[in-house]
Amino acid sequence: MSDQNLEQLFWSCVEESLSLANEKAQDADPGVVSEALMYAAARFATFVMAANSETQDDFVEDRSEYFKHLAGRFRDFLDDNFDDYGENYHQLLERPNTDEDQ
Repeated sequence: MSDQNLEQLFWSCVEESLSLANEKAQDADPGVVSEALMYAAARFATFVMAANSETQDDFVEDRSEYFKHLAGRFRDFLDDNFDDYGENYHQLLERPNTDEDQ
């Protein structure tokens, strides 16, 4: 698969996941939806790690490195999104500017 196709797949998965989360958050606490998404991401990431391991021993031994990798990626994603919301808070939340925001 080409890099362009991988990027399209990435963003398609992101958009579909966010769409489902937004749908669920209409009737549920968004914090619960967020926790569910994080659990699902952790579950799937663990599956990917297991599926890519040659043996169960390799899977167990690589845990620390994989955790570091995932934590780093999640931190990068958080940084990007905090920056976006920091710059576009009112537009993204559809809230008017107030004097307190200045």
